[in-house]
Amino acid sequence: MNKEEIFAQVERRKQDMIDDICTMVQIDSRRGEPQEKKPFGIGPANALEKALEICRREGLPTKNVDGYMGYGSFGDSEEYIGIIGHVDVVEVGDGWIDPPFSAAIHDGRIWGRGALDDKGPLFAAMYGMLALKDLGIQPKTAIHIIFGTNEETGMEDMHYFLKHEEKPLVGFTPDNKFPAIYGERGRAVIEVWGDEQKVIEFANEYFMNANVNGDRLGIAVKDEHFGEMKIRNKLLLHAKDKMGIRFSLSYPTCDMDKIMQQIQIKAVDLEVRLVSNSPVVLHHKNSWLVKTMQKAYEEATDTSAQPTTTTGGTYAHVCDSIIPYGPSFPGQNGIAHQPNEWVNIDDLVACAKIYAWTLYKLCTEQIPENPLEEGKL
Repeated sequence: MNKEEIFAQVERRKQDMIDDICTMVQIDSRRGEPQEKKPFGIGPANALEKALEICRREGLPTKNVDGYMGYGSFGDSEEYIGIIGHVDVVEVGDGWIDPPFSAAIHDGRIWGRGALDDKGPLFAAMYGMLALKDLGIQPKTAIHIIFGTNEETGMEDMHYFLKHEEKPLVGFTPDNKFPAIYGERGRAVIEVWGDEQKVIEFANEYFMNANVNGDRLGIAVKDEHFGEMKIRNKLLLHAKDKMGIRFSLSYPTCDMDKIMQQIQIKAVDLEVRLVSNSPVVLHHKNSWLVKTMQKAYEEATDTSAQPTTTTGGTYAHVCDSIIPYGPSFPGQNGIAHQPNEWVNIDDLVACAKIYAWTLYKLCTEQIPENPLEEGKL
């Protein structure tokens, strides 16, 4: 099978893909109050059930994993390739021209909350998979299209899924950028608490007009994969009898214990708390999965590119057998989470072709025993 045949099948089902994406965008899937078998509320549950309904319409066996996630299956093997995206969305906010759940189409774009993050790309990946199914290709390794419902507000869905289902052998999440991504920065939230005057002095000395790399705090670490430390989202906090300052770190490979110790050295007579921490995820950029997906991207786009890393936190931060892969192309600016979110229809078709060709390469080749772990840095 050559890529032109697969791309032609994607084109034949272009309108079906657009229709299904619009159907999904029209579902308000913001997090709500939990109910039985609907752990994140009615909206995400409705979106999950609609996604599974579409899978069944396409002849895919489905499973709803207790309302946390669900999937459709193509192929019979126990081990599988996972396409993992999410159907939940962030809050809407103000400033919309078209209603946020209208899925309006104009200017060659689909407009609406979730059009780009992540319903459009997830269904582009699904239609890439369906192109293989429609052409009668029999995968050596099954493919599961997996729909999450809590990516935006904690990824509890992914943690639950991994406790109750086998994780994919390999796979990707279409929730970041191209080309192949071999690492995600670490993320931490830190708070410093104490006497109001001391906290103000601390904030003025170490954050006022300071570089964002944390050099004043003595934490300006960097590496060859992610570059420099970045301090973000500084916020003063008030309690009954004390004050605090919260800030987040987007960090490269480093020893977080030493980072905390260094901050405590600077925060004299103050309490330093590590509120949350999501460590760096870093795979070898020459691993089998990264190289295979990178080559597929280059073949599908007739371009040359190098694997890269990302600042964004995706399902790949929780599921260590997948990597981020699309949908944004090099040079495109992110507009997810903004008012008037949109996705370009031509880009969706291009993504579907890339995903189809990548899945073809993954599901028809022999996947090695350690496709990502071997050679992990």
